[in-house]
Order: sequence, then structure tokens, then C-alpha cells
Amino acid sequence: MLDRDSYQFFNNFARIDEVMRFEDSWRQPCLIALESRHDIKRLAWCEVLSLSRFAGVNHPALFQAIYKNASKQLICELMGVPRLTVSNYCHFAGISQSSYEYQQCKVACDETLLGLPKNMNWMNGRHG
Repeated sequence: MLDRDSYQFFNNFARIDEVMRFEDSWRQPCLIALESRHDIKRLAWCEVLSLSRFAGVNHPALFQAIYKNASKQLICELMGVPRLTVSNYCHFAGISQSSYEYQQCKVACDETLLGLPKNMNWMNGRHG
């Protein structure tokens, strides 16, 4: 909800409960109060990083989205790492780097199988 120059959030203290139960290992959990744009971005990237914990996540795509769109300094701070690397991401997400690389290769192979072949000569043939 926007109230003049500040954002206000009301959610029955659910966010504070989440911080107390799930984010106690984070170096700087994010609470919501009257905030700046930086605080809102920080909270949004916290939520994006939490996606890495879900089953079935395309980790290479998620890492690329984070790497291309987020402030490296902010992500490193939230993940508690000195640099944003695949290795550090895998450790944070709780997956092995070989799983990440397998998923990356599988997606690349699946993409080459999709679509029509480049040679379309087969369309000119007559069928009995």
C-alpha cells in the first residue's frame, strides 16, 4: 500500500514470524516497516533467493537471472558469500555443482531438440 512517500505493509506479522523461524541463519534478515526503495529491493531479492530451495527449480536459469539483474553486493550479502559464483550459489542452494552442471547440459540438449529442423526440404516431397 502506498501512503504518500512511503510504503506500508500489513500482513498480521507473518513476515516477522518467517524471519524468526526461517531466517535466523542469515546475517541480516530483512524486516518490513516504513522503508526505502533499497529495503524493498532487498526484501524482493530475499524472496527470489528463497526459490533456490524449492524442488524442481531450474538452477542455471535462476542463477543467470540473479547474476544479470541483481546487485552483486546485495546478493553476496544475503547469501553470506564473498563473491557471486556458481560454486557459492550451489552451496547456498544446497545442491552439488555436478547437479547444477547436469541440469545446465540437460536444458541445452533439450533446447536443441525443440522446433523444426533447419533443412525444410522434407516439405517439398510428395506423399503417396
